[in-house]
Amino acid sequence: MVQIRPMVLEDCQSVYEIDRNCFTDSWSLSMFQDLFRYPTNFYFVAEEGQRICGFAGIMVSVDTADIMNIAVQKEKRGRGIGRQLLEQLTAQAIQCGCEQMLLEVRESNQTARRLYQTCGFVEIAIRKNYYTSPTEHGIIMQLQFQK
Repeated sequence: MVQIRPMVLEDCQSVYEIDRNCFTDSWSLSMFQDLFRYPTNFYFVAEEGQRICGFAGIMVSVDTADIMNIAVQKEKRGRGIGRQLLEQLTAQAIQCGCEQMLLEVRESNQTARRLYQTCGFVEIAIRKNYYTSPTEHGIIMQLQFQK
C-alpha cells in the first residue's frame, strides 16, 4: 500500500534519483535540498513500504500554486500513485488559500495530460519550445478552485 507523506530533507537523494530517471531535464540534488529553505514550497513523497516511489511539489505565491514536479518510478506507474500525489497537492493548495493551480506538461505526454484533465485541469496556453532534450512545446494547464 502506498502512503503519501510530507517530504523531508533525508528524502532528497531518493527523490533526485527518481527525477533523474523520469526526466531528461532533471534537477540537481542541491536543487531538491534547497527546497526546504523556502516556506512557500510544499513537497510530498509516495512511499511503499520503506521505499520512495514518487514525489510531487508545489510552490505557492499569493493565490496560485504552481506544480513544480510530479514523478512516479516507471515500474510503479498505472497504479494511481500520480493521482494520489496530485490530490495531495490540490488539498495543500486549497489549505494555503490558493484560487488556482498551474502546471506545464510536455505536449507529447498524453498520459499526464489525461490525468490532469480527469482531475479538472484545462489547457490554457502553449509555451513554444519550453522543454529541451528533446525540444518540445509545453502545455500550460490550469485548475480553478470553486469558492
